[in-house]
Amino acid sequence: MASSVDAIEGGLSSLRLAADKYRSILNEEKTGNIRWRYGGPPIFDTVNKLFEEERTHRQTSITLSTSKANMATREERDKYRSVLEDAGQVQWRYGKPPAFHTVNQLFEEGQTKVWPEGSLEETVQNAIKSWEMEFSHKIRLQDFKTINPDKFKLFVNGREGLTAEETLKLGSYNALLKNSLPEEFQYYKPEEESFESSHDAFRSALPRGFAWEILSVYSGPPVIAFKFRHWGYFEGNFKGHAPTGEMVQFLGLGVLKVDELLRVEEIEIYYDPGELFGGLLKGPPLSETKTTDSGDNTAEKQSCPFIH
Repeated sequence: MASSVDAIEGGLSSLRLAADKYRSILNEEKTGNIRWRYGGPPIFDTVNKLFEEERTHRQTSITLSTSKANMATREERDKYRSVLEDAGQVQWRYGKPPAFHTVNQLFEEGQTKVWPEGSLEETVQNAIKSWEMEFSHKIRLQDFKTINPDKFKLFVNGREGLTAEETLKLGSYNALLKNSLPEEFQYYKPEEESFESSHDAFRSALPRGFAWEILSVYSGPPVIAFKFRHWGYFEGNFKGHAPTGEMVQFLGLGVLKVDELLRVEEIEIYYDPGELFGGLLKGPPLSETKTTDSGDNTAEKQSCPFIH
């Protein structure tokens, strides 16, 4: 009798192993002491058969530990921002490393230049993406990999340079959008915005992100001159203006001065903010889209997130 029981249990064990090839934790020895909801380990023959018959993608079987699987995910996510793989004990602004799935997809679908891997153009493009990531998502300069914090200066359209501390405090949007226009012509006022409010405004307006690409590189290090393009789709409210769904973009020129470790010491950016705001202010004021109490033509009621 004992041998019959052992044979039955052995047969069941084999069935489970076959049934659970997608759920390896069911095959571990320690599952024997688990208190199962329905009295024993589950069997997945039927749903596994459905999966194998209907799945749309097949690939060579690869066994990954949890840590290796997570590493592969990070590598895929951060292929343009390698400094994220050397995060160490970084203090992140939002508690964890950022993810760039959406803006990476926007970039790949809309880029006009595809540079060879390892080329100067690709290297500069990824360096700028990493530079922007650090200023947007890290809160301590000691955690920065892309700049020399002691020498760093940001110059925009010939204005006085901002130190690393000043740029980090302002945020990249406010730093790039500071201007000397008369107040009545300022469609965006950086001095009235905080780091958080500036990023919230542009995340709202450009929910798929604000993609960035290199169009040309004119010189190599230590002084790198380049032309760039910045674009996104106006699909959310911006400062009381309804979205148009259209692409907004601007072109610009830049000059990077780097040290022997290729860390940025100075960066100069030249561009016309009117190219950006021309698209963002194109949408009608939200007050014009609100539902009225009378009339045959009504629109879905909307409200501006910046006045609540």
